[in-house]
Amino acid sequence: MFDTNPNVIQNGPRKPAAHNATPLVLIHDGGGTIFSYHLLGDLGRKVVGIANPRFRSSIPWAGGLHEMATAYAGFVAKAVPSGPVILGGWSLGGLLALETAQVLSQTHPDVSVIGLLLVDSVCPVPPDAGWAGAEQRLTEHRIEWPTTTAPATKACVERCFREAHRMVRDWAPPVSQLAPAVLIRCCDPVSAPDDGLLYVDLYRSDQRLGWDNYRRGMFCQVINIPGHHYNVFALEHVDTMTASIKAACETIEQRDLISSSR
Repeated sequence: MFDTNPNVIQNGPRKPAAHNATPLVLIHDGGGTIFSYHLLGDLGRKVVGIANPRFRSSIPWAGGLHEMATAYAGFVAKAVPSGPVILGGWSLGGLLALETAQVLSQTHPDVSVIGLLLVDSVCPVPPDAGWAGAEQRLTEHRIEWPTTTAPATKACVERCFREAHRMVRDWAPPVSQLAPAVLIRCCDPVSAPDDGLLYVDLYRSDQRLGWDNYRRGMFCQVINIPGHHYNVFALEHVDTMTASIKAACETIEQRDLISSSR
């Protein structure tokens, strides 16, 4: 699962009439893995995952998110050599989807990104007035590991998270025109000790998770779901997540159909 890119998660429906559904490519979160996407129910389309190809090698991405996106654009084009595709991802994966869409437009013109899906991805662009003191309250998220997780896997995930924080801090989002985007937003904050605040909850009370600081009107739909940032793919929420991703893809397809018919 960590060593094959692109990684087919769902082959899509067998009925010929449903083969027109736009493929969905989901990019890993900050931990570098795509295990959570394999928990999703049937999305009615081909679904492909991209895991961090350097998960085990510990080789840093010196060029940051842009270097990652350049590599990932090649994986997307391998999975969908031509035609429409929807790009998305959870948390860091949403930011990488933005950057990968930009790279694809420049390097793979036969691939058309018709929409973006951000799963609780927080905008890294601060408001003009800064974080309003929130940075002083930031606390570190401690991963709750299952007892079956191997020490080597823990080390790789933790290293990926540290590198993700560094790269996001240095990242400048694309300035060119974006495809329509849908945001799936968690309603609940993560419980933190000592009245602390996790980075993923800096904009929790904002319906658009701070993205108006980057581009107003970026989202054509915001879908609110129960749960917090770190448990939205847990078994008690995975059916809701499946339905939300499916609805987001259908919204993007409908907008593309309307745009194409004009």
